Amino acid sequence: MLRVLTSRRVVRSFSDRPVDDETLEHLADAMVAAPSASNKQAWGFVMVRRTRTLRMVHAFSPGIIERPPLVVAACFDRSRAVGGGGAWDEGMLCVAMAVENLLLAAHALGLGGCPSASFRKAPVRRFLGLPEHLEPLLLVSIGHPARPLEAAPRRDRNEVISHECWGN
Repeated sequence: MLRVLTSRRVVRSFSDRPVDDETLEHLADAMVAAPSASNKQAWGFVMVRRTRTLRMVHAFSPGIIERPPLVVAACFDRSRAVGGGGAWDEGMLCVAMAVENLLLAAHALGLGGCPSASFRKAPVRRFLGLPEHLEPLLLVSIGHPARPLEAAPRRDRNEVISHECWGN
């Protein structure tokens, strides 16, 4: 598990190879296994593989640079939020944990991905047929990397982690 965590990289460039049904099922299982606030599982996902829908997603998503074979629309389900109406930060937390599971599972299965919050919500909501209680928060590109992954520079952990109080 630690190898998957430490070797995962953001992938924005994908090969033309499709994501098969079996892999799609593994990715779905990983997302719904994520922890959530009060176990409310306040999320919904739309997995997009059809060329026409992918073109529409791309048209309204400047954050998706290249066209991946799979885009997962990760949504906050306000109807399942803790306390009813649901705060945006709760939604982002729950959806982000599910998306991290998605990205880690994708990497473990030889795929890569990149989440993006840079998209026009109203048209995406409309053409994905999202009901009012589902708020799209992230679009996640998933696919087989077009080229080998390279290690990205990381900040030294002593620079960002302290013990007991900041600076120790």
